[in-house]
Amino acid sequence: MTATRHVFGHAVLVCRAEEWDYSVTAHPDAAPADVAQALACAEKLGLEPVPDADPEALPDGSVRMWLHPIDPFANDPFETEILCTSSN
Repeated sequence: MTATRHVFGHAVLVCRAEEWDYSVTAHPDAAPADVAQALACAEKLGLEPVPDADPEALPDGSVRMWLHPIDPFANDPFETEILCTSSN
């Protein structure tokens, strides 16, 4: 399985489409702007935070927010030509 990653400072947007696994993980040093950029990219890709889902605290101090497609009947958002500016 292949994961697609977009890195914004200390925030990472990850997609494992085969598993319907979409998330933004903010590492302890993430600035609010890093998270905002990751979420803006997710929105461009047709993803949004899962409503009423609490962020998940990870053992390393990171926080993961789960995402889902805005339109569940759309194609895999990471197969589109939309580009997000990231540091990796």
